[in-house]
Amino acid sequence: MDFALVISLIRWEVTLFTAGLAAIIGVKALTGKVNTRFLLHGLNRDGAHYFSPERVQMLLATIGVAIQYLMLSVRTVASAMPNLPNGTLEVLGLSHAVYLGGNSLGHFAIDTQRTRGEEIIQWHSTLFRLQRVG
Repeated sequence: MDFALVISLIRWEVTLFTAGLAAIIGVKALTGKVNTRFLLHGLNRDGAHYFSPERVQMLLATIGVAIQYLMLSVRTVASAMPNLPNGTLEVLGLSHAVYLGGNSLGHFAIDTQRTRGEEIIQWHSTLFRLQRVG
């Protein structure tokens, strides 16, 4: 049996399968069947949406590394995995750290503002009660 033919068939099968998945996802995203409305937005604890630059940078870094890996895999020999350039994993790790750090800071900032707001409300209600009594 000719292994070059088998390898060629497997390569075509994987390529067509991947292209088919990309086409299906693309069509569903363009027709609105995949909800991408708040893809780049975060959610506060009170349920309000906000634009999240951390999500944008993480998405761009992930897409960039994925395209780089795809281009390397096209140029590599069929029997080997492509080698990622130095620093690629560091870029992905840093990107995810920025995302998680921004998320954490956002939650802490929201808690701080909420606590200050609750203090102001409590102060006003105490002042109002004092005025009613006096």
